[in-house]
Amino acid sequence: MYKLVSILILTTVYQSFVLSDSSLPSVCPDIISKKRWDARTALEVDYVIIPIDNVVVHHTVTSSCDYEDDCASLLRNIQNFHMEELEFHDIGYNFMVGGDGRIYEGAGWHKVGAHTRGYNTRSLGLAFIGNFTTQLPSKKQLQCAKDFLKCGVVLGELSKEYKLFAARQVSSTASPGLKLYRELQNWPHFTSRPPPK
Repeated sequence: MYKLVSILILTTVYQSFVLSDSSLPSVCPDIISKKRWDARTALEVDYVIIPIDNVVVHHTVTSSCDYEDDCASLLRNIQNFHMEELEFHDIGYNFMVGGDGRIYEGAGWHKVGAHTRGYNTRSLGLAFIGNFTTQLPSKKQLQCAKDFLKCGVVLGELSKEYKLFAARQVSSTASPGLKLYRELQNWPHFTSRPPPK
């Protein structure tokens, strides 16, 4: 009962603070809610203890998008694939970064995603929309992601000492693409030694 009450209080605080654009700290980029991109409702939700210590970076291996309508359409397709083919409870990533310089809500803050086996309950999955094997995301997309990570620290969702690493460092995948992986190695908080599973 205590756990349920705590979750309800946390959800109420989250909705009143985070989901109100006017109350977001100025460092936070525009975050497009699931409702706004017309996402399906999650079948089940599990919560994590915040602040989160790890951020795992992915790419969606889709086309890129430069406009909200295009990004929303791609994300609906990804969510359908994750829920129908992979049998996830929701889109697997916690958040996605669009080529339009906006963040798109996936599983969301302080919720368990389905992005990296062995890390889902103790990390935030951040995916860049596009394929970044041979090219980098745009400067706007990269800056948006950096601002978002700062935002997560300010909101208390991410630990001030969080570790940033690529999915390819901890699983059999090329994600987030070689170009983006090399770029991430220059970012604050990047670690060449992710915590073990």
